[in-house]
Amino acid sequence: MDDELAAAYGLYGREDALGLLSDVVDDGGSAVVIGEPGLGKSSLLKVVDQLAQRRGRRVLSVGPTQFDRGLPFAGLAELVSQCPDSAFDLLPAPQRRALSVALQRADPDGDDVDALAVPLAVRGLLTQLYGAEPVTLILDDAQWLDQASLASLAFALRTIDPRRLSVVLASRPDPGAAAELIRVLAEPRHELELKPLPDWAIGQLLRKRLGLRWTPPMSAGVARASGGNPLLALMIAMAMQSDLSKWRWSSQEGHEPIFPVPPSLAGLLGEKVSVLLSQDARDVLLLVSAAGRLTVSQLQRMVEETRLRSALEAAADADVAKVGAGALVAFTHPLLASAIYDAAAPEARRRTHRMLAEKLEDPVERARHRAESIVAPDETAAGELERAAEISRSRGAQQLAGELLEAAALATPSDVDASVSFRRWLGALDTYFGAGDLLAARAALENASAVAASPEDRAQVLLREARLPGNLRSARSLSEQAFRLAPAGTEVRAAILQELSEYHRMEGHGRLTLRLSQLAIDEAVAVRRTDIQFMALNQRLNAEWLWGSSRLKETEREFEQLVASSDTEISAAELAWGRAFHAAWNDPEAVAEIRDGIRRTIDAGRYGDLSSLYICLVMCHVRGSRIADARAALEEADRSGAWASAFNLQEQMARILVAEYSGDLDEARTLAQRAAAESRSHGITYWLAGFLAQVGFVETSARNWQTALDVLRELADIFAKTELVDLEQLLWPVDYADAALQVGALDDVETAVALLRRQGEAGRPEASVAADRCQALLTAARGDLDQAIAELRWIVDQTGGECPFETARSRLALGQVYRRAGQKGLAVETLNKAAATFDALGVPRWAERARDESGRSGLYPSTSMLTATERRVAELVAAGRSNHETAAELFMSVKTVEANLTRIYRKLAVRSRTELANHLNRA
Repeated sequence: MDDELAAAYGLYGREDALGLLSDVVDDGGSAVVIGEPGLGKSSLLKVVDQLAQRRGRRVLSVGPTQFDRGLPFAGLAELVSQCPDSAFDLLPAPQRRALSVALQRADPDGDDVDALAVPLAVRGLLTQLYGAEPVTLILDDAQWLDQASLASLAFALRTIDPRRLSVVLASRPDPGAAAELIRVLAEPRHELELKPLPDWAIGQLLRKRLGLRWTPPMSAGVARASGGNPLLALMIAMAMQSDLSKWRWSSQEGHEPIFPVPPSLAGLLGEKVSVLLSQDARDVLLLVSAAGRLTVSQLQRMVEETRLRSALEAAADADVAKVGAGALVAFTHPLLASAIYDAAAPEARRRTHRMLAEKLEDPVERARHRAESIVAPDETAAGELERAAEISRSRGAQQLAGELLEAAALATPSDVDASVSFRRWLGALDTYFGAGDLLAARAALENASAVAASPEDRAQVLLREARLPGNLRSARSLSEQAFRLAPAGTEVRAAILQELSEYHRMEGHGRLTLRLSQLAIDEAVAVRRTDIQFMALNQRLNAEWLWGSSRLKETEREFEQLVASSDTEISAAELAWGRAFHAAWNDPEAVAEIRDGIRRTIDAGRYGDLSSLYICLVMCHVRGSRIADARAALEEADRSGAWASAFNLQEQMARILVAEYSGDLDEARTLAQRAAAESRSHGITYWLAGFLAQVGFVETSARNWQTALDVLRELADIFAKTELVDLEQLLWPVDYADAALQVGALDDVETAVALLRRQGEAGRPEASVAADRCQALLTAARGDLDQAIAELRWIVDQTGGECPFETARSRLALGQVYRRAGQKGLAVETLNKAAATFDALGVPRWAERARDESGRSGLYPSTSMLTATERRVAELVAAGRSNHETAAELFMSVKTVEANLTRIYRKLAVRSRTELANHLNRA
C-alpha cells in the first residue's frame, strides 16, 4: 500500500496496517486488528470499507455497541439487513423461517426451531452473495458482539471460500473477546496489534484536523501527553485550542507543560487525585506538576523530609506518581499532572510557582515560574524572562524562547520606555516566525504594532507583515512603505532592501534584483549585520544564476569568503541553499550539504526554515534522477512538519515534481495548474514560470502535444520579456522542442534550441547537450536522417554529460530516428534500453512511451524488456499456472501477480495468456 494513500485518509503511522488490510481485501483471507480504545481501529476499518467498495466488492459491515451485547442476534440483524431480499427468499424454507423468527421478522408458530437452522441460513446467505460477487465482511468492536450472533457467524465462516469472502475484524485486547469467531477465520489469517502512534504521526494528524500551527515541538508534547493515542491527542489539542495562550508553554528537555484534561476524562481523573490523595500529597505533587519534572533531592529543598516521604508513598499507593530512574518523580500518566494542577486554587498555584522560582537552579525554569507567580507587570521579572529567552534560543528551544519573550513583553510595566516593550514583542515575533508558529507570530505582530512609536519601529512592523504568508499581493507595497519610513544607515533599511530584491526577483525584474541586492549588501556591511549581508549575497547569487551573470564565479567566491570570515552564526538553511540549490546535478556534496542543514535547523528549533530546505532536497534528487529518493524526502518533510509554516508554493512544487516523475500525471496536472493560477493572480512571474514548466512536462509525459506546446509557448514569452536564462536548472525547453516537433512547429524548435544554448553558456553544460539533441531531432524532421543519427549516437556514447533521465531521453530520441530511417533492429534495441532505464529510474510514463515506440517498429518485442520478476511471472503463467498458483510459488500476493501481468502484456504487446505463451516459445 502506497504511503500516500494512507496519508490521504489521515491514517498517519498506519501505512503498514492499511497495506496489510488492503491485501486481505484484494487477495482474500482474514485479518484481526487488536487495539486499545482510541488507537484508530474503527478509522482503519472505515477506510477498508471504502477501498473494498471502490474495488467492486460488496461490503457487509457490522459494528455492535456495548448495549447490543445482551440482545440476542443484534449483530446478525445488522448483517442480514444489508443482504438483498432475493438472497433471503432463496434460502430453504426451514432456514428462512428460523432466521425470520430469530430476527423477529415473524412470530413463532409453536413448532420448535432447529438450533442449526439459523447458522445454516447465515452460511447460505453468505455463500449466495460471494457466489455472485466478491464480498468483504467487516466486524468492528467484535468484543461487543452478542453470543448468538457470534456463534452463528463462527459456524457460517468455517467453510467459506477465502478468495471470494475476506473478513476483517477489530477488537480490544481481551483474550476472550470473540475468541470463538477468531479461531475459525480462514487462512491466510493475519493478526495485527495497533501500537501507539509515533510523535510525527500525531503531529500530522493534528495539522490535518486542527491546522498548520501545530508545529513539531507543540505536537510532540501532545503526543506524549496522549501516550500516542490519536483520539486522546485530538481531545487534548482541541481543549488547548479554546485558550491556546494558557497552555502554550513549550516542553523542553524532560519538562512537560501542563495540558488541559479533556472533558470526558476530567471527572475520572479529578476523582482519582482528590479522593485518593491527602492534601499533603496533593501539595507535593502540585510542585511536580507545575515544574514538569523534579527529582527527590530537589523536592527535599522545598518540603520537610517526613512530609515528603509520606506524600510520595501515598502517590505510589494510588498509582498517581512514582519515583523512577535517577530519583525522578514521574506521574503514571501526563494528564494526572494536569488534573493535580487544575484542582489547585489560583493562590496555591502562584505560591507553588514562587517557591520553584526561588529554589530551582536553571535560569530558564526560574524565569518561567517567576512569570507565573506575578499578578501585575514587573520589570525585574520581565528582564529575567528576556535573559531566559536568550538561553533558550542558544539551546535550540526557539518556540520556548518566543513564549518567554512574549511573557517578558507582557510583564513590562507601562512606565518603562516603550521601546523596551516593542523590542521584546519584535523579538517574540521573529522567534515565533523562525520556529514556524505563524499564528503566534501574527499575534505578536499585532502587539508590536500597538506599541510601535517611531518611524523606524513602524518600518520594522511593516517589514514583518510583508514576510507573513498570505500577503504575497501586497508584500512589495508593504516593503516599499517600510523603506520610506526607515532612516538611512539603520539595520531595518538593509533588511528592507534585501526583502525588496527578493520580491523583484519573483516578479521577474532581473536588473533591479541585482541592484537592490547589492545595495542591501552595502547597507548591511555599513551597519555590521553579517546575517543580512549573507542573505542579500545569497539573493544576488540566485539572481545571477537565473539571469546568467558573468559575475557568478566571483559571487560564489565572495559567498565562501564571508562564510569563512564571519563571526556571526549563519543560518543553516541559507548556507545549504547557497551551496547546494544551484549545484550541478552530479555534485556529490549537494545532498550531504542539505542534509546537514536540515539536521542543524532541527537542532536549532528553526522549523520555519525547513520548507526551503526540503524543496531544495527534493529538487536536488529530481535533477539527479533519484526519483525514489525525492519521494522519500517528500514523505520525510510531511512527517517532520516542514510545511507547517511553509510558503505554500514550495510545498506545491515538491509534490508536483514527485507526482509527475512517479507517473501520477492527473495529480501533478491538478496541482500545477492550481499553483500556476495562484502565481498568476499574485503577479509572481518567477513561480508562474516554474509551474508552467511543470504543466508542460506533465502534458509532454501524457503526450498531449498541442496542450504542452501552448503552455510552453507562454513560458517562452516570459523568458523573452524578462530575459531569464535559467529556471532552477529545469530543462523545460526540451519539452518545448519535443511538443513542437510532434505537431510540426519547427520554428518553435529553433526557439527551444536557442533557449538551451543560452542556458548552457550561462554555466549548465547539460543544457548544451540537450540543445544538441533537439537540434539533431530538428535535422531529422527536415529529412537528413543520417546526420541526425550520427549526432545522436555521439550524444548517447558520451557519459556524464546528462543526468540519467535525460540520458534515457537521448536514447529514446536515437531510437525514434532509427525507426524513421527503417533500421528496425537498432530501433528496438535502443528503445528497449531507454525503456529499461526509465523503469529503473521509476519514471513509468516515459518507459511506456519508449515501449510504444518500440512496438511501432513492427518487430516482436524482446523478453529482455522484462525485469527479472516479470520474467518469472511470465514463464509460470505461460506454463499454465493460475494467478493464485503463481503467487504462491513466487511468495507474492495475487494483486502483485496481476500488476506484473499488466506490465508484461503491455511490454510484449500481447493480449492473452495464449499469446504470451506463443511469444515466449518464439523467443
